[in-house]
Amino acid sequence: MEPLSAVLRGMRLKGSIYAAWELRAPWGMDLPEGPFASFHLVERGRCVLRTASELIHLEAGELVVLFDGQAHQLLSSREAPAVSLAQLIARHPRVDGAHQVPGAGEPIRLVCGKFAAEGAQGSRMLRGLPRVVHLGRTKLAALPALRALLESLAHEAASSAPGADTAAARITEALFIQVLRALLLDTERTPPGWLAGLSEPRLAEALQHLHLDPARSWSVGALAERVGMSRTRFALLFQQRVGQTPSAFRKALNSYPA
Repeated sequence: MEPLSAVLRGMRLKGSIYAAWELRAPWGMDLPEGPFASFHLVERGRCVLRTASELIHLEAGELVVLFDGQAHQLLSSREAPAVSLAQLIARHPRVDGAHQVPGAGEPIRLVCGKFAAEGAQGSRMLRGLPRVVHLGRTKLAALPALRALLESLAHEAASSAPGADTAAARITEALFIQVLRALLLDTERTPPGWLAGLSEPRLAEALQHLHLDPARSWSVGALAERVGMSRTRFALLFQQRVGQTPSAFRKALNSYPA
């Protein structure tokens, strides 16, 4: 099994859609913090995403993922008032595949969803990914498989065809993998964590061993020997890329529920 698949096998990932939206400015929604990763696809139009620390402008065809589950806002402009997601859904029931919010301003179409992972292992691995990932049009232009998934997701999210909700959920799970692939292609901007470790072939092999057999008493020396490195060099590289020692990482794996 290749390393990314070996790591993902233990996550028990579940994708779902909050809602497809058709809105006209001015509008704004507050999205709560939670034990999941939120994502937003701008199908048409443009908007602003605000977190506690940054403001991101989103254009048509772009995707943003908040892997740390932080609370955030989506707004037609930075001055727009916001209401809670629950209130917005209650006030504007789904019609023709989307929740429609009337207004006199610029229109936008959004698909909002989340990636959730069962158990402590999955939650910890989500938090081990970059906090916010913004895939703009230039980046997506080089990722045809990801673009195709986004188009399929937008179609199914707004569809009333039999099985559309299940199809959209399955697409979100494939979308998660494609986003990780995109991050692996951009290692310079990927912070320390298990995904950054996978970008280095020898560390990827070690991480694969750890995830496939976490109960084994892997020593630093044994892992280093498996991947053909000196103990000192392996321990240093693991700390730099993954952000913790091999022993701490193995201990965390064994703390996950079965």
